[in-house]
Amino acid sequence: MALKLTIRPGETVYINGAEICNAGSGVSLVIKNHCRILRESEMIRESEATSPCSKMVFALQQIVLKENPFEELNELSRLAVQILQAMPSAAPQILEIQQLLSEKKTHVAFKKGKALMVLEAECFREAAAGRTTMG
Repeated sequence: MALKLTIRPGETVYINGAEICNAGSGVSLVIKNHCRILRESEMIRESEATSPCSKMVFALQQIVLKENPFEELNELSRLAVQILQAMPSAAPQILEIQQLLSEKKTHVAFKKGKALMVLEAECFREAAAGRTTMG
């Protein structure tokens, strides 16, 4: 199934290792085969990966973009353990991410990781406010 990708003026996308920036007006691309693709607006910088879940998202991002992400998959396992120790309630999300990765649905796993990052931030806010504990 083909993917129609619309790139707005000034927007950057990463496709199979190539950084593509639209320098003109909006453009639509039709991608007819499987490729590794992320929009720059979806990505986080390594310097922004400061919490366990944001580090997981950064690793998932690299898994989406790299052809052979062996190191990132190992890092992901280490981070999953760290997240579960701090937030046991994240177990269903972690399992879902692992299942998606095993099914080669890396982009969906990346999006689930971003949702987990939001949940982590909410838990930290609640814990800081004294309303609940992590997990």
